[in-house]
Amino acid sequence: MRGSMEKRKMDLGTPTEKRTKTAYLELLRIIACFFVIVNHTNSGIFLSRTPESKLWWISLAYFFACKTAVPVFVMISGALLLGKTDDSRKHLSRILRIVAVILVFSFLYYARSMYMAGRPVNLLEYFKIIYQRHITNAYWYLYLYLGILLTLPFWQILSVHMKRREFQLLIVISVVIMGGAPVLIHYVPGLAFSYMFTEPFFSVYIGMLFLGYYLERYVEKKKSYALLSAVIFLGGVAAEVCLTYREYRAGAENMLFLEDRTFLNISVTAAALFYLARYLGDIVKAEWFWNAVIGIGGCSFGIYLFSDLFVSLYEKFYYDLSVRMNSMAAVLIYEILVFVSALAVTVVLKKIPYVKKIV
Repeated sequence: MRGSMEKRKMDLGTPTEKRTKTAYLELLRIIACFFVIVNHTNSGIFLSRTPESKLWWISLAYFFACKTAVPVFVMISGALLLGKTDDSRKHLSRILRIVAVILVFSFLYYARSMYMAGRPVNLLEYFKIIYQRHITNAYWYLYLYLGILLTLPFWQILSVHMKRREFQLLIVISVVIMGGAPVLIHYVPGLAFSYMFTEPFFSVYIGMLFLGYYLERYVEKKKSYALLSAVIFLGGVAAEVCLTYREYRAGAENMLFLEDRTFLNISVTAAALFYLARYLGDIVKAEWFWNAVIGIGGCSFGIYLFSDLFVSLYEKFYYDLSVRMNSMAAVLIYEILVFVSALAVTVVLKKIPYVKKIV
């Protein structure tokens, strides 16, 4: 009895250890949220230049590093939502929250676009638009996440009963084969196979969901693994940049072939980033740091919801700034300004009853 009590105390750990055990997921949310902003603001730099410019290489590397945003978001969901079975009320609550977010925040973007165009708001038109497509660039992910939530009960049941080897098999089938085959076939067309082969497979996004849970549950935290993850992340981004240069030389219209977030190259760098953040949660013990991370991370969803609005509002400021200074410095200031502005609005909204439940 005494031995079991001691073991339980060891498992509980200190308050800081308990907090940092999952706080790294909040850090990942912050990083991924900022990366989403980068994805919507940075590409103009390398698209308006050629490889003869150093900025082409720098902005392209920045772009590919930030393409990990969506896989990281999905892996965070896997780490938090799998390995347990929630009741139907919990599932319904999550689904209704995302439906409410789509309805309310999409309307804000729709109303603004009507005002800018000098047109009246038409609710029938609005509902038709959001039923058929996302209202603004970033909101496609809300529809993907809603689909994940609708099928989550099945994924939870699977995750509870699966063993380590079965997780590995699912990840190989969904992430490696589904995400790797298009890249391999692009470079070696002779390896193309019948698409019917992969029809029974889970999508890459479901593979990412299980990958996040697998990394959280089964992969040990080791310095050697962290160093390997850093090499994989940096090496992966470097490889993507070099292969993009190859695509550019072959024909600029297909230059960004490797940017597809479901491709294996993006999933691998995202998994490496995920592990690095998890390892950081073990070695950084400063409570002030994790308190700040938890505070900002709790606002990350709201930052994401308002990011496209501030990207649009500050666009002219960015263009004016970019003619006065280095383009990379200008775009970084632009992205930070968008992030901070969206954060400020979210902090205010989180003080309003009912509203705080959906942002």
